[in-house]
Amino acid sequence: MSRTAAQAAQAAAEWAERAETAYSMASVRRAEGDEPAAVRGRLSQSAAADWYEKAETSERDRGTAVEMASMWATVAGVLHLVEEREPS
Repeated sequence: MSRTAAQAAQAAAEWAERAETAYSMASVRRAEGDEPAAVRGRLSQSAAADWYEKAETSERDRGTAVEMASMWATVAGVLHLVEEREPS
């Protein structure tokens, strides 16, 4: 399957959105695990550990999404150069 520069740029934007969502989710999940001690009575240590694990998973997902966004942005740039050089 061949892609155009515009399609590659769209893929980069979609991966960037995924990275942003994963970053937000990591923040929310870490905050859930950081509940104040007064509230922790309803949140067991095990539940807090689960929230931290989920936050770490979101952080890894963010890293992957950032790498993919960067790769697609590079592909879009190269394809754009190729498309500019193609005869009309």
